[in-house]
Amino acid sequence: MRSRNFRFLFVIASFAGLAASASAYIDPSTGGVLLNTIWPFVVAVFSAILAFFVKWFWKPIKKTFGRLKGEAKGK
Repeated sequence: MRSRNFRFLFVIASFAGLAASASAYIDPSTGGVLLNTIWPFVVAVFSAILAFFVKWFWKPIKKTFGRLKGEAKGK
């Protein structure tokens, strides 16, 4: 099965490599449109990663700051 998938991808890649070049015009605002389409996904991924780490490490962080607060009160 894996060999069959590899062959299929190889054939598709070969056809893509044989394709003639396109004579298309890409205007200057296309870069801005692509950037404005991609950056929300990047922000969402980083936000999800940050939320995961905050959730995962919240108790140790809270415990550490609680100890620091307790030490500061004791002095």
